[in-house]
Amino acid sequence: MVFYMSESLLLKLARESITEVFEAQNIIDKQALIQEYPVLTEPIASFVTIYLDNELRGSAGSILPSRPLIEDIIHNAKKAAFEDKRFSPLKTSEYLQSQIELSLLTPPNEISYQTIDELKGQISVGQDGVILSLDDKQAAFLPQIWTQLDSFDIFFKHLLHEAGLQPDGLSLHPQIYTFQVEKQIDEPILS
Repeated sequence: MVFYMSESLLLKLARESITEVFEAQNIIDKQALIQEYPVLTEPIASFVTIYLDNELRGSAGSILPSRPLIEDIIHNAKKAAFEDKRFSPLKTSEYLQSQIELSLLTPPNEISYQTIDELKGQISVGQDGVILSLDDKQAAFLPQIWTQLDSFDIFFKHLLHEAGLQPDGLSLHPQIYTFQVEKQIDEPILS
């Protein structure tokens, strides 16, 4: 996708987005970055995950590309650090010891299936991110979730629960989309 432009540029952008909040000033020169890297204006979905001592400390992201990549990364980094409802806002001391993981998502592809076995045959366990949608209920898991939920049945049981559906929800034939990610993770500022 676009990590080829610079191994650290996009992670630096995510980290500087959080730094802007702590310093209460704009430090990112968006125009200069866009001029040097026009790909930053392309609509690409991103996901930012923050880890502290290898434990989740916040995450936020976009599953569908809806804004320029530069804006998506900035928005999701700040949201992961300060607006994830599962956690209190990130403190400076935590930020300095945290790792930031940035994932760029491919556009989702809808899977056509008639049976659950047919669906199983089209899901690459360990590689595919999955979006499940039924009526007004929706949930998505990044491919990284397979490391915790390492079988199709367990993965989909949790995905259905996340969407607010019953464990047998696949029998309702929800729409299923798959996507892949390119991801990078940085090192803490202070170790």
